[in-house]
Amino acid sequence: MAPHASDSRHEIPTANGTSTDGSSTNANGTDVAPVIIVGAGPVGLLLALRLAMNQIRTVVLEKEPWLNPLPRAIGYHGPVHNVFEEIGLYDQIAAEGMASGGYAWRKLPTDNSMGKPGPDGKFTPGHYSIQLAQCRLAEIFLENATKTGFTKVLWEHEVTGLSQDEHQVSVKVATASGGEKVIRGQYLAACDGSRSTVRKLLGIRLSGHSWPERFLATDVLRVAPVVPDFSVHFTVDETFWGVVTPLEHVEAGKQGLWRYSLAVPEKPNDDINSAPLTDEQVLEPEYVDSLLLRQIDGPRPSSHVVVRKSLYKMHQLLASTMHRGRCFLAGDSAHINNPIGGLGLCTGLLDGDALARTLQIAFSTSPSDPNLEPLFNRYSTERRWVFQNVIHPFSSANKIRLHGAKPDDVVREDWYFTALARGDPKELQDIHRPLYAQWRTDMRKFWPAGTDVKEPKAP
Repeated sequence: MAPHASDSRHEIPTANGTSTDGSSTNANGTDVAPVIIVGAGPVGLLLALRLAMNQIRTVVLEKEPWLNPLPRAIGYHGPVHNVFEEIGLYDQIAAEGMASGGYAWRKLPTDNSMGKPGPDGKFTPGHYSIQLAQCRLAEIFLENATKTGFTKVLWEHEVTGLSQDEHQVSVKVATASGGEKVIRGQYLAACDGSRSTVRKLLGIRLSGHSWPERFLATDVLRVAPVVPDFSVHFTVDETFWGVVTPLEHVEAGKQGLWRYSLAVPEKPNDDINSAPLTDEQVLEPEYVDSLLLRQIDGPRPSSHVVVRKSLYKMHQLLASTMHRGRCFLAGDSAHINNPIGGLGLCTGLLDGDALARTLQIAFSTSPSDPNLEPLFNRYSTERRWVFQNVIHPFSSANKIRLHGAKPDDVVREDWYFTALARGDPKELQDIHRPLYAQWRTDMRKFWPAGTDVKEPKAP
């Protein structure tokens, strides 16, 4: 196991008392922890859990009073399943989520050969998609991280300032009571989302482009008259494209929770002179239902109930670096892509996995080791490479494929759909290979041979 984070090689000075949750307080009332994590979303909480499994203490700062319940990411596949297995939570996540062994595209439902359940009814990890609401995944990580005693989450703590030197990072934090405090650590991980305060304080820019369409995510209770073999499907349409998936195990004729993610047309109707709807108008119940009723199957009137809804803008953006000094970016603070195909949060989770390994190595050696700075730089370059060469092209193609032409033409002419129609397993394996072979980054291979970096133990 890696040395305890309070090892003298990485000790933060002036810490007088250590609480049972793993934080310390010095004589001036300053909170101290080896690693400061900004953002209590799934990426930040996964990072905290992986570090806690190596007895590395963290303080997680979250500006909100609780985990965000709004509809966000839902799909987890590929090597993310391996991460779930390594932290001992795969069985729970797989049991709570809905398994999808393949996807379908309306107009011509097609098996994409992700996988099929075995004789025991179970899928092979990594070869199917687990559909589970992001907020529930965050809850699972939070529960397991805090019970280790090495993770402390401070709610309603908003970062307002940041400074660093060659030994430590200090952040100023505004609290819910209107006060201000300082928290110090040896390293800081920014997992605070697309509008990352930490990224802005570090002067790191995002570059790329924004899509013109808005995307409406809704969680809907409904009774499905028929549950298809491929429960996750994409709607191919030049105007009303979208993604539909159950959020739990559903049965025909019984009420269940579904996610309907819908494109919002630029114009609310066919009149080219009509003004685009404001965000507030899009979220009006009547307009939300008008979009849903284009997608929901079954008898009319529909008995669906909208439980939650959220409106998003879509982007393809990448930070110029994911490392500066003793600070790191992970997840949406570093890169943003459109949600079609479930590549955004999965990439963020794999960032958290790579960063946890990077910091584990750092706490296993002397802080003056000359190999640390190249390792930190490598974290940034490798994860940015993944976004530029795998995630950006895959996610962009996924989106454009849904609305780039008339549905019948897309099915007949798009290279991906024609490959699916051929059904050659070797061809399909080669197409999806980057999501298995290059998506996850093993930081150990960039560290000098002979260094003892052992696997963390599942809680």
